[in-house]
Amino acid sequence: MLIKQVFKEFLEEQKKRLSEKTYDDYEGIIELFEASLDEYAWNGISDGHRAYNDAHNKGLTYMDIYDHTHIFENVGEFLDYFVPRKVICGREFTLKTCPRVIRKLLKWMRDKGMLDKTNEEIKWACENQMWEDSLKDMGFL
Repeated sequence: MLIKQVFKEFLEEQKKRLSEKTYDDYEGIIELFEASLDEYAWNGISDGHRAYNDAHNKGLTYMDIYDHTHIFENVGEFLDYFVPRKVICGREFTLKTCPRVIRKLLKWMRDKGMLDKTNEEIKWACENQMWEDSLKDMGFL
């Protein structure tokens, strides 16, 4: 399943069960993850620069081309680099809300048969020490 479809279905299901404010957080974080993927995930594929240019010349994004198997491998870059360095937000959002939403996404994907990771692997991907060290270096902690 293409990444954009995964995100769409995830958000549709969450909208049914969450309060409006909480859903807005989920939607905003998924939009940030999309921006991160479209800017940085190309670096993780062979000949990524050419693939990026070809896609953007056709009006396509990373989410339009790649499937769900490319989501987990990009969580670290999103939480370790993109959120603390590119997103202007408070400590609560950076430390708790973003990891919580991404953890929920990954568990949802696992429940749908799109991801074969344990709770421990998902937890580590969303809350690893390198991410916290980055925030300390930037003065957030």
